[in-house]
Amino acid sequence: MLGVRPPRLRRPLDPIRCLQSGGEFEARLQSQLDERPSEPCTIVVFSLNRFRRINDLLGYQAGDLALAEVARRFLLWLPPDAVSGRIGGDEFAVALPGRGRESAPAAAFSLLAIFEEPLRVFDHEFHLTAGMGFTVFPAGGLTAAVLLRRASHARDRAKLRGGSAVEWNLGPETSFPEEGFRLESALRGALGRGEVSLRYQPQVDRDGRLRGMEALALWNSAVLGPVETETFIRLAEETGAILEIGEWVLERACRQMAEWRAAGFDAPRVAVNVAAQQFASPGFVGTVSRILRSTGIGGDSLELEITESSILGDLDESARRMADLRQLGVRIAIDDFGVGYSPLAYLHRLPLDAVKVDRSFIRQITQPSGSLPVVHTITVLAHHRGLQVVAEGVETEDELELVRAARCDLVQGYLIGNPMSSTDLMVMMASPERLSERARARSASHY
Repeated sequence: MLGVRPPRLRRPLDPIRCLQSGGEFEARLQSQLDERPSEPCTIVVFSLNRFRRINDLLGYQAGDLALAEVARRFLLWLPPDAVSGRIGGDEFAVALPGRGRESAPAAAFSLLAIFEEPLRVFDHEFHLTAGMGFTVFPAGGLTAAVLLRRASHARDRAKLRGGSAVEWNLGPETSFPEEGFRLESALRGALGRGEVSLRYQPQVDRDGRLRGMEALALWNSAVLGPVETETFIRLAEETGAILEIGEWVLERACRQMAEWRAAGFDAPRVAVNVAAQQFASPGFVGTVSRILRSTGIGGDSLELEITESSILGDLDESARRMADLRQLGVRIAIDDFGVGYSPLAYLHRLPLDAVKVDRSFIRQITQPSGSLPVVHTITVLAHHRGLQVVAEGVETEDELELVRAARCDLVQGYLIGNPMSSTDLMVMMASPERLSERARARSASHY
């Protein structure tokens, strides 16, 4: 596996020194454009998503080592004629002579492949992603500075999509407004305008019986149209709107549970994601208690999904807060489990009920030398602690077969069911036997 280890700092940083600085890169690019004004050239800019998480969890030396590993992979990928640079803290750029409009997308997507392998720092694995943007030259005599700005604008749009993504900017610069500003402006008042709604994704057991559902917030902006969920939530966290939105989601999901049961449906528990800012808020436990009382549902009908990064800052305080929530009867699950930190370091210290295996492991589970042993290890470890294991992001029959072989307790993903309206979920609850029969037919060889 590609990765870096901590013993000596100087050697892993050598790849960084092989890249030109921002000013040097721009000057070299301008010189190349002046010397060969008719030759096509693709300019790519990329930066890392959630890079600060490494610094926050493991310190700045770990962040430096991670950047060095990214630079090393970048240098290995570079064609011989490329001009490359590190133009910001976690921002890189490359100029690819001879690549025009037709070949530019393939070049950008092949560069994105350097993030497929997890990155190891201080014996912890991180699945980094990157937003990547590109533009092409010749483009009406534009300078290197303008071309870089175009590629950076495209990169910013890619980052708003979330995950590893590529965008491009091939038109006039004025046609690309600051997307982040537009999103932030549109987000203000979105709740009051009724633009945020909930969808519910089912979670089923090994026999295909519905055992829960995850509430997912969707934002359909009157100005911008549907906004990708990861982008929506990240923007809400950055602007501080997540506290209001998170409380609304929690209250709406609990109220929906009460409505289903009042209509005669045996609705299982609902899982709600909790942002780091919510969990750290001093009044969070009181908010949960108040919502349970006002909606009239028991705490055992609610599961709160909390990410690893939300709890690692202060494990003792996190454990106390989780214990207070469990006193209300609420279940606690760790979301995105196994990404970015060793689970052995903290699992035994927290009052938990379930872990959700991150979808990045599920995507790799069918590959040769893939993640099946990792998923199986997580399951064994969790079961030893008396915890349920949820496999999220299951999208194919082969993935379903392997997560069941790994003895995961619950399965969630598009193969089981898309995020659906409360009405559609009522249809599923009204005819559970069809889902069960379908699941049994698939898994008869395993159980």
